[in-house]
Amino acid sequence: MEDERQVEQDRQRAEVFDALGHPTRILILKVLSEGSLGFADLKKKTAIDSSGHLQHHLTKLNGLIKTDEYGKYCLSDEGKDALLTVQTVENASPKKEIKEKAQRRLKVGLKPVVFLLLALLIASSAIAAYEYNQATILQKEETNFNGNYAALAYYNEFGVMPLTNVNSSFTPPVSMYRALQIGLESQGWNKTSLKGKLVDASLVHWDELTNTTGSYPNWVGVSGAVTSPPQNYSNIYGNGIVYGYGWEITVENATGITIPPLGFSLVDATTGQILPNPPLF
Repeated sequence: MEDERQVEQDRQRAEVFDALGHPTRILILKVLSEGSLGFADLKKKTAIDSSGHLQHHLTKLNGLIKTDEYGKYCLSDEGKDALLTVQTVENASPKKEIKEKAQRRLKVGLKPVVFLLLALLIASSAIAAYEYNQATILQKEETNFNGNYAALAYYNEFGVMPLTNVNSSFTPPVSMYRALQIGLESQGWNKTSLKGKLVDASLVHWDELTNTTGSYPNWVGVSGAVTSPPQNYSNIYGNGIVYGYGWEITVENATGITIPPLGFSLVDATTGQILPNPPLF
């Protein structure tokens, strides 16, 4: 039990080190210590050019910041403690810190706050270098995807650009990249398992019989690709059949052969629901 408690404490400290390992995140904490701010105001006050970069840093600060009743960002109690720790480090004399460090090594135990300060000083440079590299990669990816954060989120998770029969003129309620996330996650795919595979996302017509009887369940069929952007993506009902639009997602090997049973899913382009019993062609 004591070992589990120690492991949890070490994990929490590691998360704090990671959160405080970038000067931009320390700046965000300092700005929020002056009062709550909305996303746009926080972006302006911290002079962060990219909304994606700001969101990335806010995610890293999870637990140290929160939103108030008006939806604005502010410091949590843990964030206030972390900022106080940072300010203590900034105000310390480097020479005095080195001398005191040698003296503390002679003592049997270290107080938690002292351990936190020492570990933060050692880890901050390495973490800052790593975060700079990650920020550079993120900025490059944002440029490649022209600010399409849904596409960027999909690519970061799965690492494979899809083949498709649509372009930007197709605007269903559920975007292609969101449908890809739904379909691939439901089948258990990830960046590692998709390496070397081909992913295809096609907008198709689907239909479902609703008046079947007996022991056979309703089934969904695919009747062909959508060739021009519809004006309305809503389902149509008639003669015991439902007609709709969906994203047909297939995963194939390098030779173009669909991988059963996890290589096919059909996602409703209006609701994001995974449709039942899709046929595999």
